[in-house]
Amino acid sequence: MFRGLLCIALARAAPLYTPSQMGAAAKVEVVPRIRRCARHCLAQGDGYVYAQHLRKAGGTLLRTYLAQYRCQPRTQDMALAQRYALKHGDPRPHTAPSVVQEQMAFSTRNFVLRPQAVYVTLVRHPIDRVESMYFFEGRWPQRSYQRTPESAVPLERWLRKVLATSKRRAWGSQHHLEERGAYPLRQRIWDEVSEYYVQIFSGVAAEASSLHLEVAKSVLDNFDVVLILEKLKTETGRREAEQLLQSVLPLPASAKCPPQLPLRPVNAGSVRRTVEPLSRDDRLRIIALNPLDLELYKHAVLLNARGTAAPHACPRRVNCTQARDRDLNLLWGEGALRSCGRMTHRCRAS
Repeated sequence: MFRGLLCIALARAAPLYTPSQMGAAAKVEVVPRIRRCARHCLAQGDGYVYAQHLRKAGGTLLRTYLAQYRCQPRTQDMALAQRYALKHGDPRPHTAPSVVQEQMAFSTRNFVLRPQAVYVTLVRHPIDRVESMYFFEGRWPQRSYQRTPESAVPLERWLRKVLATSKRRAWGSQHHLEERGAYPLRQRIWDEVSEYYVQIFSGVAAEASSLHLEVAKSVLDNFDVVLILEKLKTETGRREAEQLLQSVLPLPASAKCPPQLPLRPVNAGSVRRTVEPLSRDDRLRIIALNPLDLELYKHAVLLNARGTAAPHACPRRVNCTQARDRDLNLLWGEGALRSCGRMTHRCRAS
């Protein structure tokens, strides 16, 4: 009988990873500084663009820029409804495809398995990010159109709910590691109020530690462009950000209407946030949940101040036509082309 129960248990156990899957799974190890020359791939229309979209951190600004880089500009005016109806756009000649990742943690194996990609991201102060997320989708249900003080969800209750979900996700990630010997290939992180950046860039949905912080720092060190949302408030900051993006996302000299970061206000928050700002105690509660994210944000600010390395600083070039595996949460999809309809501006150049 015992042997029969053992056979049933083994049959129900999750199948082991294949060698290729094991090699692609995220590892909580510091990533060595690998200076790749993937920019030359994009200059000839090969390679890939990877954009890590961070929730409530200005990711739509980055998506808009990528849409303008990758998509053929419109030549005629269109109503908003018509623009939203466009599911895909036409690519500009000699531009590389892209993926915009928002739901999954970054895979730390990307740099090794996909060296022909250019990696970009946009980061916001972590406390402002959590506050913005609370006012955007936590204080009231998303589909609630009659919002009153009586129906508002207190910050403390919303934090407890999100943290409970985070705890279950971390347990599942650890259980997966113990069962298969590796973390899940796809780790979905959506609502998060504690150490969101560290979890995303360390590639592991788990209770973050100082080791996860060091891994996340090493991952950002390998990104080609790290933008800071707060610096986009000013015209000077926008120009600097565009120069960084143009240095790694080149367009042919004959291309019309080069991409631009949108000129709408950023980091302003919702009307409700302005009218009903969080109390000092509430902000301190959020700060207490994100000490590692605050450290990683400081690191991102330093990286942004340094900009990107000059093209000649890369020790070697990479194979632009390397095969891509679409099943291991690495690079897949065409995020920019799917954004062309509503995000690409009309080209008025002669």
